[in-house]
Amino acid sequence: MVRLEHVCVVHEILPDAGRVGRTGIDKRPVDGPVEVGPLQVVGDTICDTTHHGGRFRAVYVVSDEDAAVVETLLTRTPGAPAFPVEVPARMREVPVGTSEASRERTPGVPDRTPPVGWMGENFRVSGVSMSEVLLGERWRIGDVEIAFTEPRVPCATFQRWVGEESWVRRFADLGHPGALAEVITPGTVRAGLPVEVVHRPAHGLSIGEAFRPAMPADKAAEFLATYAPADIQPDMLKKARAAVNRSPGA
Repeated sequence: MVRLEHVCVVHEILPDAGRVGRTGIDKRPVDGPVEVGPLQVVGDTICDTTHHGGRFRAVYVVSDEDAAVVETLLTRTPGAPAFPVEVPARMREVPVGTSEASRERTPGVPDRTPPVGWMGENFRVSGVSMSEVLLGERWRIGDVEIAFTEPRVPCATFQRWVGEESWVRRFADLGHPGALAEVITPGTVRAGLPVEVVHRPAHGLSIGEAFRPAMPADKAAEFLATYAPADIQPDMLKKARAAVNRSPGA
């Protein structure tokens, strides 16, 4: 069963060397009911409104399963000074699906698991890899309904926040980006609620496939035939059209 484990909003607005000059990427879980509006989670702060928030990027969802994989790349806590000791290789090489509780720890070496929210997510769920979720798939959590619009694309702000060399490339290579969603029905959520999958589209194009450099042409064509262009996130519309145009016989 898929479950909403945490709802996260900005913990602290931090200075950033990018164009906007500040970032709300550092998020933390909050207790109690949280309102989800049509364009963002209420109580969150979006600094870069060009690339975050809005209709197609209102909510960012990461799963425990995906975060556990991404965290194997870390050698430091995001936003903090570098770790004083080398991270043992076995702490970095954790198989897909390995839970945090089952990770082998080395005596005397601090637990480097970063806090929930470190990826900038609004919802942390369990019981699914977000890469297997389909574009357009709809979830109901409490009285909120969301529809997934695109994979998260790592940016320079994420790179600076994490502080890892070649982070954007390494994160992308893993293929566990999490997913962005639009809010179909605003309402209220809280940690611990079950997730109901209310619609899973027939086109079969997953978040993981949409994150690859090139989408599968057959699924991209079905995806384009399923939705009006105005209802597709613009980057996904462009990428799907490119995949179809590259296919033999296009």
